[in-house]
Amino acid sequence: MRYLANLLLLSFMVALAACGGSSSNSPSPAAVDDELVDQTPVDETPDGITEPAVRMILLGDSGSGSAGAYAVGEAVAKVCAVKSCDIVLGLGDNIYESGVSSELDPQFEEKFELPFAPIDLPFYMVLGNHDNSGFFGGDGANNSNGDFQVDYHYRDALHPEQPRQTSRWHMPARYYRLIQGGDAAEPLVEFFAVDSNQIAGGFPDSDENYSYNNYGLAQAQWLKAAMANSKAKWKIAFAHHPYLSNGSHGNAGNYDGIPGFVAPVLAGSRYKAFLEETVCDKADFFFAGHDHDLQWLMPVASCGKTSFIVSGAASKTRSLENRDDNAVYYEKGDSYGFVWVEIKGDKMVAEVYQVNPDDAALGLGSLTAPQPAFRREQSQQAAIGLPESDGFTNPLAGESGFDVGAQDGNLDPVQAQFADGFATLAAAIPEENLAGVVAAVGESGNALLEVADSLLTGLQGAATEQNPELALAGGERAAQALLYALQSLQSAIPATGDEGLPAPFDQLSAALEQFSGEAGSEDDAASADLRGLTDPLSNLAANIQGIVDSIEEEGGSVPVVGGALSLLSELLFDVTRVIDAVGNVSTSEVGQVLVSTTDDLLANLLLKVIPIEQFAPAEISDAIGLGPKFISTGLLVVVREVTYDLDTLVLPPLLQGLSVLPLSALDSLFEGLAGIGG
Repeated sequence: MRYLANLLLLSFMVALAACGGSSSNSPSPAAVDDELVDQTPVDETPDGITEPAVRMILLGDSGSGSAGAYAVGEAVAKVCAVKSCDIVLGLGDNIYESGVSSELDPQFEEKFELPFAPIDLPFYMVLGNHDNSGFFGGDGANNSNGDFQVDYHYRDALHPEQPRQTSRWHMPARYYRLIQGGDAAEPLVEFFAVDSNQIAGGFPDSDENYSYNNYGLAQAQWLKAAMANSKAKWKIAFAHHPYLSNGSHGNAGNYDGIPGFVAPVLAGSRYKAFLEETVCDKADFFFAGHDHDLQWLMPVASCGKTSFIVSGAASKTRSLENRDDNAVYYEKGDSYGFVWVEIKGDKMVAEVYQVNPDDAALGLGSLTAPQPAFRREQSQQAAIGLPESDGFTNPLAGESGFDVGAQDGNLDPVQAQFADGFATLAAAIPEENLAGVVAAVGESGNALLEVADSLLTGLQGAATEQNPELALAGGERAAQALLYALQSLQSAIPATGDEGLPAPFDQLSAALEQFSGEAGSEDDAASADLRGLTDPLSNLAANIQGIVDSIEEEGGSVPVVGGALSLLSELLFDVTRVIDAVGNVSTSEVGQVLVSTTDDLLANLLLKVIPIEQFAPAEISDAIGLGPKFISTGLLVVVREVTYDLDTLVLPPLLQGLSVLPLSALDSLFEGLAGIGG
């Protein structure tokens, strides 16, 4: 599912800029699949057998033209003269601060050709957020600006009268693949150059060519297929934005300390899902920059065998600010530097070199015998067998692992009775496929109730304890509950047996597909309200109700299932109103509006439960053991108790708490809740 863009974009602009146009007239292809490199380095063993080897330099954030960049260029040349090197991987932010204005921009000479002139090797480049700047350096909001760097690869053909100084710059497309070592049939290493900016750059791009559907999904599908089809022994992906980092930007999903549920784009939540679907446990290594430091991080369970190196200190430095976030083999901030890597057979060796522009030996200890600051060798690891993920291309699918009952809340009694009733109802339906739909409605409906309960509980805690973080936590849990509700419903629709679902229930799959398309159509574009989420939810509710309305008078289980879906449709409408109320009303009214909409939700729930059992044939009613009188009376008691508590116990302290909390914090807080669903 695509979530609407966060309303806090501008407030985070300055933070993102610290990570630190126009479009090309000759757009280049998005991907190149056959970029084959002819060089095949070999080492001769003592017994005379030659063995392919690949040696590379990792340079990230190289484009400042600073004294540090020149020193790094000299240091790389000294190391390669001793250690041997085949290629350089450029890890983005190639031209600070705002990229280039054309393929003829003199910054290519000033910030690439001259600083790195001592390195006589091919540079394989990817784009960073500074290369795609639109409004200010590093916003990543103008992806077409990065096309000029692709065009620089073709400059000699485009402008034969103004050729490049050298042919070292290689960027045949924004994302591409290449092989090194061995031969095309059995390569030693295949590299996958990833364009992370469109996914993790932070700000939405108004150009439709770089929308989520037109670009993000296409790259994900390309990368998944390329990884699956690769014949290489080693697979290495490289991009600008990291998956893990102890630097100032932090890990994907929480970039710059921004919670993913508040600003999923800025926080890199989409990018995290992208990597977990396309790279994790498939690639042996993932190389990145973005943070201006040097790190070799240990693998983590969420990404399988894949290891991580961050090398973003080629022309800028920065302190490590999150040193305890991830386990590392090595990390170093406040220093220029780069990483040398060798792959041979099933062994990988990497050496980290620190560079000091003020030292005659460039910080290498010796220009003729450079000494690494850190060296480590490791064997190739087998995949751990992570389950296949499609959390980026199809976020509604898969298990979220969300526990609806893990948190105490005001609506717990209602949810308990709701869950028990639907479990019993599903068990009493003889048709397996229809029983699955009813069970899914029970799971989904209970999770929808949890959306409202989480928002209410979070706001209550924020008011009574004067702690806005509790409201943010409630918003996060509500987001997870909403995703789980949609996952639960979807899980019961496809492949429901050989005969599938009878009409009109067979239309449910199309309704869910329409919702996914609508929820993703705005590509996280900035919005002044919640329509990017609430409109698709309302349409889904209307479509489900339309399916219910088309049921003719039939016996058996069909009317029962129709009644269950009608209840689910009503819950979707009501929860949409609750979300809309939290995100769109002023802070002085939010408590009152939330209580009112929750009261309506409970009243509608009560009214919709009764017809389900009235529709049920006698054998089903007897199996359930809960007649209409019992469930209506019992639920009515619960509803009255909950709404009384809301009116008398929750609302007064909520409003009182809102009056004493700092309004500046709450304004952004409730706007942040508009990003429900990160």
